[in-house]
Amino acid sequence: MGITSEIITYANRENRKITGFYDYTDCRPENGLIIIPPAYGETKKDSLKVSYFLVKNGFNVIRYDSTCHVGESEGDMIDADFEKMKNDILSTLDFAEKKFNAGTMGIVGSSLAVRTAIKAASQDKRIRFLLGLVGIVDIRSALKTIYHQDVIGEILDNGYKGKTIDDIMGFEVSINFALSAIRNKYHDLETTREDIRKVDIPIVLIAAEKDPWVNLIDVRETLDLSPSTGKEFVVIPNAMHQLNENPEMAFFALQQTVIFTKKYLVHMDFTPGEVVVPSQDEMSGQWKIEEERLKNLLQKNLEGEKAFWEKYLNKFVLINKSRDYRDFLKLIYESMDIRQGEYVLDAGCGNGHFGAWMLESLIEKIFKERIDFEKFTVVNYLGLDFAENNLKEASFKHLNMLRRIYRELCIRERYRIIDYKYLPADLESPLPFAGNTFDKICCNLVISYVKDPGFTVSELFRVMKPGGKIVVSSMKPYADLSLIYSNFADQAEEPEEIDEARKLLSAAGRIKQKENAGIYNFFPEEELFRFLDDAGAKNIKIVRAFANQANLSVSEK
Repeated sequence: MGITSEIITYANRENRKITGFYDYTDCRPENGLIIIPPAYGETKKDSLKVSYFLVKNGFNVIRYDSTCHVGESEGDMIDADFEKMKNDILSTLDFAEKKFNAGTMGIVGSSLAVRTAIKAASQDKRIRFLLGLVGIVDIRSALKTIYHQDVIGEILDNGYKGKTIDDIMGFEVSINFALSAIRNKYHDLETTREDIRKVDIPIVLIAAEKDPWVNLIDVRETLDLSPSTGKEFVVIPNAMHQLNENPEMAFFALQQTVIFTKKYLVHMDFTPGEVVVPSQDEMSGQWKIEEERLKNLLQKNLEGEKAFWEKYLNKFVLINKSRDYRDFLKLIYESMDIRQGEYVLDAGCGNGHFGAWMLESLIEKIFKERIDFEKFTVVNYLGLDFAENNLKEASFKHLNMLRRIYRELCIRERYRIIDYKYLPADLESPLPFAGNTFDKICCNLVISYVKDPGFTVSELFRVMKPGGKIVVSSMKPYADLSLIYSNFADQAEEPEEIDEARKLLSAAGRIKQKENAGIYNFFPEEELFRFLDDAGAKNIKIVRAFANQANLSVSEK
């Protein structure tokens, strides 16, 4: 039997409109109704896969957008707070009870939604089961770990003076986000433990082994405080906070979600082999519907692409100090095998990180191989980007690097090493070059943001010389930048570096929004291979890079 996803709207207890989906195969919620509240910064679309797994195995599901949050429900994200999120859970219980006469109801949530679900379960006995995926039980510690700033502590000590908190995962929220957490006792590990002592229902907490934001011991010890006789703690191996980053482990987590929901909500024992998996066709059809709804919503509210990327890349200035990013640039450079006298195109150069890495690497090569500067044949670099401010930033960066190198190494300026040039151009359009112009091409983390990546890749191959090499990279689907960010922040030596890391993670939150809406697309290995193969590439090799979060391809013409 096919799955029906019915759009629903209802008012919460503050009379704000909530928009959601009711997913079912047969409309009999007495079999068990699951409510899925959205995680912070996410929408009901992010819960589609877990919902469809539950529906295929006999449950009905309501998933919704929180009010004063992202998505289609009423209210702006600036006004988000935990108490509102919790009250939306209770309002959804009200709706399900009245509309569907639902009796046996459970909550399946993830990340920060697990904390609000614990609070809801401590107050409302209609919740008969709670399952948390990568749940955060200590908000103060998580925010401190993520942002290297103890905002909650500063407020408690009357030391935080701002009216807003900038860039919590890509969103600006009012100071009430933290004040409400403190006032209503969500804010730290002890308040979570106070709540869970009141939760005498089956609770399952599924944690990720490599989650940088969550202390697994804290989660386990918190769960132990519940008076429930049905408690389960499961650790997903080789997984981070963004479970979908590892598809195999995400599938395992979905199976476990179904198994435990069956066990504790309807008292049926299931094995992994008995879990019914929704078909790709079932999910993709609804996925496209919701993607289009989100796209229409985002296009009304977000700035233009050029303005977005100028802002984003301004937050990307210090990332080249990250070891993970420098290792990534090194791999790109070594894969391209740039030689003296070659013409290199940096397609989508941004503010010039790869061009700067080229210069560092060529200087190192000159000294290592004892090449005379006067005998070195200049490498011709062309940086191409559609945001002119980024090109100015790249030009400024490269010129300053050259001047510093001439001064420190006492090199005459006529020994150019790299001849830098820049051109404003859009990778959405035919490139303004004759065929067979460039020896080497770098297109790093760019094709996910063009409308027709196949066209862009074919244009890059057109302007590359026969025998030339090209590197094309993309973040992988559901990439989790939390580990990259954490590594960067841990090695930071200056306050501005920590601030830069924080801004980078925040900007990634905005990009994730656009990924969810289908505006941006991050490509798995097989799709990247297909673009290159269709363009006539030879000797295609694809590796995982950038702390395992990007797919990097190397091929020849």
